Amino acid sequence: MGGSIRAAADPVRDQHSKNIADMGMSQSDFGKAHGENFQPYQQAMKKISQCVASLADGMDDFAGKLEKTGSGYTWSDADAADTVGKSGGN
Repeated sequence: MGGSIRAAADPVRDQHSKNIADMGMSQSDFGKAHGENFQPYQQAMKKISQCVASLADGMDDFAGKLEKTGSGYTWSDADAADTVGKSGGN
C-alpha cells in the first residue's frame, strides 16, 4: 500500500507541481488591459505549486507511516507468539 501511495506522489511532485509553477506564460500573454495582473497571478501559481508539492510530501510521509505500522504488527505478532509459547502452552 505504501509503495502505491509513493508511486502516486512522485508525478504529483515531480511533474504536476512544476507544470503549475512554470506556466509558460508571460505578462504579454495577459494583454495590454490586464498585464498588471500577471505578477499576482504568477505569485499565486507558485504558491499553488508549493501546495501541490507539499501534498506529495504528505503522501510520502503517510506511506512511510503505513510501512512502519505494517512491519510493526509483524513484530508485535511474533512477540506475542513467543510470549504464549513461553507460557507453557496452557
